[in-house]
Amino acid sequence: MNKQNRNNTKIKTSNTHIDPETGLTKPDYLPIRPLRHHIALTVYWLSNTMMWGALLHLGIQSRLTDWFGESTVGYYFLIIGAVGGVIATATQITVGALSDRCLCKFGRRRPFIIFGTTFAVAALLSLGHSRSFWPFAVSLFALQFFSNIALGPFTALLPDTINPIEHGKASGFMGVARLLGDTGGLILAGVLLSTAVLGKNPTRTVLMDFRASRMFLLCSIIASFIVVTAIYTCFAIKEQQLKSSSKKRLAQTIGDSFAINIRENSDFFWLSISRAVTNIGFYIFLETLLFFVKFTLHVPDPDKTNIIIMLPAIGAAILSSIPSGILSDLLGRKKMIFTAQFLMAGAGIVFAFSPNIETALAAAVPAGLAFGTFTAVEWAFACNLLPKGESARYLGIWNASAVVP
Repeated sequence: MNKQNRNNTKIKTSNTHIDPETGLTKPDYLPIRPLRHHIALTVYWLSNTMMWGALLHLGIQSRLTDWFGESTVGYYFLIIGAVGGVIATATQITVGALSDRCLCKFGRRRPFIIFGTTFAVAALLSLGHSRSFWPFAVSLFALQFFSNIALGPFTALLPDTINPIEHGKASGFMGVARLLGDTGGLILAGVLLSTAVLGKNPTRTVLMDFRASRMFLLCSIIASFIVVTAIYTCFAIKEQQLKSSSKKRLAQTIGDSFAINIRENSDFFWLSISRAVTNIGFYIFLETLLFFVKFTLHVPDPDKTNIIIMLPAIGAAILSSIPSGILSDLLGRKKMIFTAQFLMAGAGIVFAFSPNIETALAAAVPAGLAFGTFTAVEWAFACNLLPKGESARYLGIWNASAVVP
């Protein structure tokens, strides 16, 4: 009798680790993950940020400039960017809601990653092969749609598989992937799309053929990298099957995906607003840096100086991302986010009033350290604040705070 009671007690204790509503392990009982798990989460994010780093910073502009010239390229880039941003945000939120309720035996996220990646790669290759504006635009919009079918559910793998006490560490790895991918994509596009190898004054036909072939090469390289990382992530990350979900119909789930409860999740939304404001400042800095060094500092080679300022800042951000994420697991998120934002603001003021390149460099490094800290800790904090059972949907809203600015 006593033995039977002990066995029943043991079973009851183990069952407390499982959420009775979903059949999933409760977040606080998830195991501490080895390094290979964090790498498996990181590489797919790295390949996708590399893709958008290459396309948004240089690839799209170069093709639009070839077709429309420098005087009107801004107009077309604005239209493409606005439509693409709406597609990305709407797709992540709606597909995230579907993913949160997916009962597939392979997990809630991996089926969407496989499906989205397959068609995103096809759209990316079509983009690289496009020789005129409309096929290019349609391929780009398709790429936005299908890549975000994969990325929305993918981002939820972090809170799904990582114990909350390691969210900072995992977010630090993701922050490094974002910085490396964004920078690596820009460098790769710059190398492949540079027309320096054509010599001076190439004919328009030669220039267009060169850019078209190099654009396809760029897209092919990135597509291959995305396929490899998607396969690795899907095999290396093991998901649990969701046992039950709401009985809503597909149309109702999609319609309700935009029904956001701000009052019950006010902390999450204030953090999202804080992230959006910080990203606005970051993007303004990127877009105006070249003009600042050219017209304010009056340097002889503004393009080179632009790189000289950016590289130490990016390097500092990469170095600070993982340590600050781990530190936030120990000390808490809020204080580190406040500290990083105030440091970025202070460095920004010093930078704006810099009389020379030396002062600008002195401000760029602490700004990079602070940005790396903010990038790592903000994501971990957001994962801590996600409502139960809706992580992918709310992370779609979270990602909008980076896309919209």
